[in-house]
Amino acid sequence: MKTIQVNGVTLAYEEYGSGDRYLISTQNFFFRHCHMALLGKEPYHYHVFLIYTRGYGESTHIYDPTPQDYTTIWGEDVASFAKAMGIQSFYYTGISHGNWAGWYLALNHPEMLRGFACGNGIAQFRSPNDRTPVPPRPIENLDEIVGNREALEKMAWQESWPTQNPERLMRREQNHKEHLEILMHRKREEFTIRNLNTSCCDAKTEEEFYEIMGRINVPILFLHGMLDPLAKIEKVVRLSQAIPGSQIKAYQNLGHGGGDECPEIFARDCDRFFRDTEGRIL
Repeated sequence: MKTIQVNGVTLAYEEYGSGDRYLISTQNFFFRHCHMALLGKEPYHYHVFLIYTRGYGESTHIYDPTPQDYTTIWGEDVASFAKAMGIQSFYYTGISHGNWAGWYLALNHPEMLRGFACGNGIAQFRSPNDRTPVPPRPIENLDEIVGNREALEKMAWQESWPTQNPERLMRREQNHKEHLEILMHRKREEFTIRNLNTSCCDAKTEEEFYEIMGRINVPILFLHGMLDPLAKIEKVVRLSQAIPGSQIKAYQNLGHGGGDECPEIFARDCDRFFRDTEGRIL
């Protein structure tokens, strides 16, 4: 694990690969075999930086539990990280909450993004007058949960869609165990972070939201499980309709954890998309 000082905080990150085909992602945790890490290895050979978002792990922790616009905070951290590392442009991909920073960058720093592959999560409009934080409510009895293996077992990563594929079943078990250990090592303050800006912009109405998203001039790919109950495929299609030149790769048999369950597939499809962005036609 490496660290860097940006925006007055410490950001911890992992690095894979070398060269100038940069790829950045930021999340509050990464599985060992996530598709972002795979892109830094054979046969893809991207130069990958996985940044642990401010508030988690070895990055600077946040002790104020007040819900905030973490989309902007984490997005600006990525932009500042890239500048500090001398990276002028890069690809971005994330899973679920890891996409918020990607949307912020596409809207506010498009000159930095060569392409954005959004996995299992989208920007979703919330009225500024009625913004529900994510997660929607603070964890009750927090002191009884921190370090409690039995309680955290229920919170750890899991996917339940029917499959008989032995590789998927094995990965589900591995992911659950790995995430449980991550949760076991979390400090109290890491369980109190709640993001207010799931719209990833300042839109006041749904109409304005799609108008703003329609201004994005960055190659966008939606990698999406059609069984996803959190970012439903209907909303993915609606958002894609608003963004010029965007594409959708939908997997009928995957849910919200599809990218973590089948990272090899997501890495392959990210690479194909990123290679195609050079000559894209709007």
